[in-house]
Amino acid sequence: MKVIEPDFDRTVDLPGVGPTPRPVDIDRAATGFSDLLSLRIYDFADGTTVRGEAEEDEVLVVLLAGAVSIAVTGGPEEVAFQLDADGDWAVYLPPRHHYELVPLVPATVAYARARPHGGSAPRAYRPVEGLLAIEEPVERLRLRLLSLAGETDASAGLGSEVERLVHVTGPATLTHGAGTQELPPGHTLALPPGENAHVTGEGEVLVVAALRPQA
Repeated sequence: MKVIEPDFDRTVDLPGVGPTPRPVDIDRAATGFSDLLSLRIYDFADGTTVRGEAEEDEVLVVLLAGAVSIAVTGGPEEVAFQLDADGDWAVYLPPRHHYELVPLVPATVAYARARPHGGSAPRAYRPVEGLLAIEEPVERLRLRLLSLAGETDASAGLGSEVERLVHVTGPATLTHGAGTQELPPGHTLALPPGENAHVTGEGEVLVVAALRPQA
């Protein structure tokens, strides 16, 4: 298990946008994972337009705060979604699709990536009773976003046999085999297969996993 700190001073220069905060920037160089490619979290200002693409990956775009609209192209027709607190919270972006994201207010948005064999149509996901759970038709990525109320299994029901990144938005306490550890806001656990932990604290926990490729 690794604990990965955020860098709240980090910015990236996005085309057409300029310097943009990206406090969480985790890829396989940091985790040593083979299946879960990356988790990146941006703070977007309103009044901007963010353009990007999935390339050969499947991508989950997840709203953590604020509100955004997303137009997706690359399939038979353009599809549009809006993510906000009262509606959808995430969008699935298949391989070889492009998107245009417009923050309607200042927004915090997470991107998770894995490399699938195929893909299905773009779609949006909304929480049920405060839990955002994403499984099929996404091929390899699995995701949970839920409130940290009481002690929470860091795998959030996804099992310990897959690679997982566990991101906490507020202060939390990590409990694992070696004891306990305080986690300030924005920290992320990288859990390889076979390891697990528990977290408790404030705010929310975002858990992203990637299934092993099918033979």
